[in-house]
Order: sequence, then C-alpha cells, then structure tokens
Amino acid sequence: MKSKIVEKILFVLLFSALFCLAACSGSDEKYDLTDSDADTSDTGITDSDATDADSNDTTSDSSDSSDDSDDATPDDADTADDSDDVTPDDADTADDTDTTDDTDTTDAEGCTLIEAPKITMGGSYADEINGYFSPSLGANTIDIIKILLMGEIKEGTYELGTGQNDNYMQCQQCVMVWVDAALATAQEYYFQTHGTLTITEVKDVDGIKRTVGKIENLIVKQVEPLNDYLGDFGFIDNGKCIAAEIVEWDTTDTPGNSGD
Repeated sequence: MKSKIVEKILFVLLFSALFCLAACSGSDEKYDLTDSDADTSDTGITDSDATDADSNDTTSDSSDSSDDSDDATPDDADTADDSDDVTPDDADTADDTDTTDDTDTTDAEGCTLIEAPKITMGGSYADEINGYFSPSLGANTIDIIKILLMGEIKEGTYELGTGQNDNYMQCQQCVMVWVDAALATAQEYYFQTHGTLTITEVKDVDGIKRTVGKIENLIVKQVEPLNDYLGDFGFIDNGKCIAAEIVEWDTTDTPGNSGD
C-alpha cells in the first residue's frame, strides 16, 4: 500500500516537473522568437539593441533619420556651390559691358590704310615735307602726304588732332593728304584727327631747318576748302578717312631752297 502511494507521489512530481519545463520552454520561445541576436538575456519584444533586426524593435535604425537629413543638407538642399558659380560665370557682365575698345575714337576701322616710304624730300622751306604713298587713290594721278611744321621747330613729341592741332588755321604740326593733286590743288583733301608726331633731330642746312622724325597711328579725315586760296578747311560730314601706322622722314640731306 505504501509503495503505491509513493509511486503516485513520484508520478505527480514528475508530471509537475515536465509541465514546468514545457511552460518555461514556451515562454522563452515567445520572447526570443523574432530576436535574431545571440543575447538571450532579452526579455522584451521592444528591446533597444541597435543591432537587433527584430521587426518588433521600435527603436531600430529604420526610425533614425539623422543620416538622411545630414545628406540632404550638403547634397540636395545646399545651394552654396551653385550660387557661387552663378555670380562669376553667368551674372558677371564686366567683360560684356566693357566697351572701351569699341568706343575708342582712335580706332582706324573703316579707313583706307596707306603705307609711305621714308620721306626725304624737303620743300623750299623747312616747314614743308612732301612724300608719296601707296596704294594710289582716286584717278591714279599724284597723291601726296604733306607735313607742315609751323612756328618754332624743335625736337619733341606733339599730339595731332587736339589743342591747336585740331584745325588747319592754328596747327603748329600739320599733316594733310592730297588725292589727285595737280599744280596747287587736288580733287580730295584730308586733315589730321589723330596721331603722334615726334621730331628727333633738327639740322640747319643752308640757313633752313631740316628735320628727322616720324608720325605714329596717323588718321586723316576728309575736308573741303573754305576759301579759294586753301587757307582753311572744314570736315565733311560722313567723309572718308585714311590711316597709316607709321610715317617717317629725314630731310637733312635736302639742300636749301631745293624746291619741290
């Protein structure tokens, strides 16, 4: 009789132990079912392990927007680079609005360009130097470039087309071009508007002053006589112009009173 009672007690204890084992095993499975990390100490379904891929983990990386917002600022929303480029490249109009070259009144664009060999012919007086140039203009008759040195003749540099030298009546250093010259007249007349005249040497020859010099960047524009004896000239509106890069002369070997 006692043995049966002992057996029943043992059976109940064994059953209780199995039931407890089964219950504990089911509970651990429930809590760790979706937990992929090896840490079996997790006991909740919302553990904060950052490396836990548990889909129930509400503080996982998917809710972290710091990386996205950080990237948006420098890459997507940052316009600093674009605005910097716009200012110097697109909006900079300094080069386009610079009209210095276009408005330069010394520009010989549109003028007939001539070339003159060094002039060695002095006139009857030291104040008149006559030379020829090419190409021939007009009707293939004589074309002359005339340099007139008035007043005191001395070494120095003088601007043409400005001050006293901007008109024929008062000029001290005067340059004209006569096209189709015949006797003391011509078919066309041109007077200086720009150029730099330099006298580098003055020499007395038979009581007449002869000179050595050059003119750089010469521009002469068409004029018309204002009187019959060619004592004055006035510019023609929309008249033609002639230009020469350099004109040189040396009349120191011309005898005095040699004539033209």
